[in-house]
Amino acid sequence: MARPNIACIGECMIELIPAGPGLSLLERRYGGDTLNTCVYLARVLQDQARLHYVTRLGDDPFSQAMVEAWQAENIDCSMVERVPGRLPGLYVINTDEKGERSFFYWRSEAPVRELFRASGQEIAAKLTEFDVLYLSGITLAVLSPEGRARLVDLMETCRSGGGLVAYDTNHRARLWDDPADAVLWNSRAIAASNLVLPSVEDLQRLFGEEFTGDRWLERLSHLGAKEAILKTGGNEVWILDDGATSRLPLAKLRSVVDTTGAGDSFNAGYIAARLGGADPRMSVLEGHGLASMVVMNRGAIIPADAMVQTAPGASPA
Repeated sequence: MARPNIACIGECMIELIPAGPGLSLLERRYGGDTLNTCVYLARVLQDQARLHYVTRLGDDPFSQAMVEAWQAENIDCSMVERVPGRLPGLYVINTDEKGERSFFYWRSEAPVRELFRASGQEIAAKLTEFDVLYLSGITLAVLSPEGRARLVDLMETCRSGGGLVAYDTNHRARLWDDPADAVLWNSRAIAASNLVLPSVEDLQRLFGEEFTGDRWLERLSHLGAKEAILKTGGNEVWILDDGATSRLPLAKLRSVVDTTGAGDSFNAGYIAARLGGADPRMSVLEGHGLASMVVMNRGAIIPADAMVQTAPGASPA
């Protein structure tokens, strides 16, 4: 695929993290699962693809700072809608004495909730021409029912037109008012995708069942998935490739500093390798290699100079 147009769709929020003991001093960053993947795709693919981020923000200085940071990563922000008088979502990370992280969110009024509803037809029309769409269960969860329906229709249109539609289930139960709605919309999104990137933990929380890896692949295949990479926490993955299933053990990580963004970076490495012509097993190794770099650093988006650049489809260093 010659220099594909890739759109990552979702929510990015202001992130506040402690800059010292307690919560008296906070450092401002930004965070969002699909944005994390977008940044890593832009870094790995460089000029081999055109990366776009699709969301809605306010017209405030914090929204502007986010857009400028994304543009500095060579991400096209022309489909970031700016809504006068609105503010983006915000969350605070608190870490206890054992190092466990907890999150506190302010996102109910964020303008991203009207994505694909307020001006959905215009954006959706543009995205039907894209080569790759990437989104997650969080993307679906924060949208209105109307927005979800329009987005799933867009996924189906792109898939039927020969595009790559990649979906990470990334389930957050607190974002859904009704667990049955979460099952319904995730099932529709899986059926509308041609690459699904779930974790065992996500599927267990979403469907309320505990299966082995091969049984989960059967469930995904029954829902309509043709290609799926089932993540299990770093030790192995299960692969569904056009009806055939396999298990691939992974090298143990040398050290883990912070697992934030591990799955998002894995997805970026996998998608980049697949776009470069690698098969699913080699693409898993690319994704694992990138995620291994990310977890050795703090934060979901690590400094660019902390990454070892490898060409898509090549073995990680």
